[in-house]
Amino acid sequence: MRKNLLRLFHDQRGLSLTELLVALTLLTLALGAITSMIIMSMRSQEKINAEFRSQLDARVVLYDMEKNIAEAKRKDTSNNQPVFQSDLISFPSQNGSQWITYVYATPPGASSGTIIRKITSGKPTIPVQVSSTDKQMINVREDGSGNVTTVERVSQYAPIFTYYGDSGLQITAPVTDPRSVRSVKIVFKVTESDGHARNEDTISSSQINLRNF
Repeated sequence: MRKNLLRLFHDQRGLSLTELLVALTLLTLALGAITSMIIMSMRSQEKINAEFRSQLDARVVLYDMEKNIAEAKRKDTSNNQPVFQSDLISFPSQNGSQWITYVYATPPGASSGTIIRKITSGKPTIPVQVSSTDKQMINVREDGSGNVTTVERVSQYAPIFTYYGDSGLQITAPVTDPRSVRSVKIVFKVTESDGHARNEDTISSSQINLRNF
């Protein structure tokens, strides 16, 4: 019995070098495929998170715009009417003591464009001059003195303003008769590139009726 076991033990052959190399190659390929899947999954998740942040940021800005624009007040004097352009809207606040302007611009100290909310004591000069201390609407870091130091994730944002009159028909911007405007539609779009093509998607929009016009 013991001799049979020893003979069986000696008859067992180990792996050859070729078999070992084949096994290692297959293992390497399998690990490479798994790693690629993990990386693709992480990139996909990052894209989903970025899209979610984009929508959230746009909604925050839209809420601010909706609140102020809905309560905007029209000045009675013809030479002091609100300004409605394709990339800018400027109007008196409800109490008429300040003017609120929303514009897409690049503030001093920043390398990218962002949404600016500028508040002035009177009607601003067009085009609007933006300072580093004007209120930037999305993700802006400031130093201790209030100067903009870093602007994050805002270069892809650009609000599109569309204006409508009493009949619901679109009024071409810039609007020559501000008193004819009854509502404004604000659309935020984001442009993405996958290295081959650029895709433009609407991430948030809102149409606001002007109550005091």
